[in-house]
Amino acid sequence: MGKFGADVDASNACIPVTSPLTALFPPLPSTTRGMTLALDGHPGRINSGRSMVAYGSGRLVVVRELDRVGEGGVQAFVFRGHNAHVTCAKFSESGAYVASGDVRGGLKIWSYDNEEHLCKLDLKGALTGPIRDISWDGDNKRICIVGEAASTSASEGSLCARVFQWDTAVTCGDLGQHMFNRCSTVAFRKKRPMRIVTGGGDDHLLTLNGKIPFAKMKDVRSHAKGGVNGVRYSYGGDRIVSVGADRRVVFYEGKDLEVEKVMEDVHDGSIYAVAWSFDDRFVLTCGADGCTKVIDPKEGVVVHTWDVTSVQHGLSKSLLSVDDCSVKKSHGSLQLGCAFIAGCVPLSVSFNGHIAIFPSMSSNLDDKPRFLTGHQAPVSTLAADASSPSPTIYTADSDGVICAWNMATGDCSRIARNGECTEEEIAENTTLLGKVHSGAITAVAFVEGDLVSVGWDDVIRVTHNGICDIKIPLESQPNVLASGTSLVVVVTVAGVLLYQNRKLVSDLIQLDYAVLSACVSRDDNTVVLGGDDKGIYIFQVLRNDDDGTMTLKNKHSINNGHLRPIHAVQFSPDTKYLASADARDICVWDVTSDYAPVISKNRWCFHSQKITSLVWSPDASVLASGSLDDSIYLWSVSKKMRRLHYPFAHRGGVTGLYFTRDGGKLISSGADGCVCEWNVRDDINSKFN
Repeated sequence: MGKFGADVDASNACIPVTSPLTALFPPLPSTTRGMTLALDGHPGRINSGRSMVAYGSGRLVVVRELDRVGEGGVQAFVFRGHNAHVTCAKFSESGAYVASGDVRGGLKIWSYDNEEHLCKLDLKGALTGPIRDISWDGDNKRICIVGEAASTSASEGSLCARVFQWDTAVTCGDLGQHMFNRCSTVAFRKKRPMRIVTGGGDDHLLTLNGKIPFAKMKDVRSHAKGGVNGVRYSYGGDRIVSVGADRRVVFYEGKDLEVEKVMEDVHDGSIYAVAWSFDDRFVLTCGADGCTKVIDPKEGVVVHTWDVTSVQHGLSKSLLSVDDCSVKKSHGSLQLGCAFIAGCVPLSVSFNGHIAIFPSMSSNLDDKPRFLTGHQAPVSTLAADASSPSPTIYTADSDGVICAWNMATGDCSRIARNGECTEEEIAENTTLLGKVHSGAITAVAFVEGDLVSVGWDDVIRVTHNGICDIKIPLESQPNVLASGTSLVVVVTVAGVLLYQNRKLVSDLIQLDYAVLSACVSRDDNTVVLGGDDKGIYIFQVLRNDDDGTMTLKNKHSINNGHLRPIHAVQFSPDTKYLASADARDICVWDVTSDYAPVISKNRWCFHSQKITSLVWSPDASVLASGSLDDSIYLWSVSKKMRRLHYPFAHRGGVTGLYFTRDGGKLISSGADGCVCEWNVRDDINSKFN
């Protein structure tokens, strides 16, 4: 079976088909500044005509259906079989399989047309370094992978380019290697005679490999300096194009790699990616100048240019003046990857992850592109504006970005920062990275039309109508927010603060224990804190009518309810019950009976890791819990022995939950960057009623 140590893995690496998933909004592509982003807009024959693009996002492979954008529903399939960051994913020519590689050199080939998406081949050491690009042959039999090797010299077991039969992992020849064992791009000719062209990451060489078994035929030095960032065969196989750091676009004859045409200074910076339209009439390029360009390969001229940097600045909600919108400052708009989808629709991806979908080549190219946005980092927390039947969901991530989601349409927008900003914050705004906080966001809460957020930059920020314009500095790092109707409890490492009406209304309340969780009653009169000492503490809110300040008075405590620190607490909507959770147990307490236990420890104890989220249904009949074990459970106080379990909900753990007003749908966020909607009505009726 070759020298890879192939291992077939048939585990379930996706959300089970039996789950009541009704909407999934995926994360954006993961990007690295100055590194080409591998995209695949050609989903194969069985998916012909569908607007789909495949990319890596963290440890996920995302196959996104762009023709469903704006309709809500499941907009993507997410494959979660990798244990390291995914660098590239490519469909086979048939469209039945997808090959994906990661930064550890692992390669997985898995079924796309099967509803269980089983992994057919798992090569844990396909390369000794990151896989940078993948290409299939036209027969769906062979696959070529390129990347970086652990050793800088081409030795046995340390190569930067390999070709093999995908179903058996048997090597099909010895490809030419590149300087320092770094290869950045590969293209497989789809017709005979078969050819493989690879581009060096450092030596600005193209290497032609031919015959079977494959062997090196020749090197072509058509680029002046830097690495070759992209090389692609036309779909007919008659021509090939390459781009690189020298700003050149070079066209070659497809069989013998003879140079036909050289276009100089096509972009004002490095060119990161290139793609052919399905009819081979156009070539798409994108680069460090923030532009995406369409080239006529026959004439060798640029026929249209989209200045994505200017368009993104024009769409930004930030009211800060930007004197210089150059890409040097606005590096969030660097164009790192491009592809044609549905045959003739250009698409490119910025460093900030925004997906720009341009007009079809058969339409008016002067029309502005539309953008898809979202998260590139793990979602850390979730809040909801429940003032309408279709709620607006706010999610925040570890990069400091906040997104607002319309769950009915699937539309997403990023919150923009404005108001009084430091010079450093102004510089951050001009980067187009969309950060609200300068560090990871730890909690958000929605009260009285305002979104309140806290993060590791030690500030409270307040957002109204999509603009963050209020900033309240804190003296210590905040970790938890809890809100009632108008009152917000801010938990920091030094103590507790109270917030109301866009200002702090209390001094720092210091406690003898570290607070890990909090909740506030709907009438804003009761605050519950969960401690690292396994205790639950109930406080009464005391108000000073003279100066409007508040403080807390301890009126009750539960000291023996849990065996572990309390990571989540939540009142039911009618304030009849209080739910609490640790790393395993969920307990329920009767507030009207002096917090008598309704569900004690060792009963609802099926989570295997820290429970991060608790939320009650609007009628207080069902409690939902989310955990770092990737699972969501539903519980009923009236049916204590029954439970609903949705496994593998989010890779890396569930970080937020919300019940819709009718109680029929549950919305979740996770460390995988996804936002999901689950229709739980039928399951609740069949299990608990």
